[in-house]
Amino acid sequence: MKNKWTSVGLLAVLALPTYAQKKEEERVENAGKVMEEILKAPDSIPQSVLDKADCVAVLPSVKKFALGLGGSYGRGVMTCRGGKDFKGKWGAPTMMALEGASFGLQLGGEATDFVLLLMSSRSASGILASKVKLGGDASAAAGRLAAQLQPRLT
Repeated sequence: MKNKWTSVGLLAVLALPTYAQKKEEERVENAGKVMEEILKAPDSIPQSVLDKADCVAVLPSVKKFALGLGGSYGRGVMTCRGGKDFKGKWGAPTMMALEGASFGLQLGGEATDFVLLLMSSRSASGILASKVKLGGDASAAAGRLAAQLQPRLT
């Protein structure tokens, strides 16, 4: 019986990296789709602005839900230019997580795609080195209007 549980445990440990790698591949794929959709849009990110960015972070489908207490959760990727001053070629993607909690008068839920352009080496270094809180927002939407709202870059 002990050998049976040892075998099951060993199999689970060996399967875990394959599962994690598949999830990371899906995350990179989803981020690529979001970036493609945004760049194809008529009021997209101007190429001149994208060319000046030191890093680009894409967080597809960040989910927010609130009923008095709220939370947000999302996973995405970030890629930065190489070199000490972030002026080289684009590097490999880095996995990112966005998580948060809130409280107050709030009710609702949403899913939003985020594209963050980090325009200075200081912002890129800060987000790579530590936990960072990015901005805050207040909004309200109801009915069909909610489907028409476009995310804005800040």
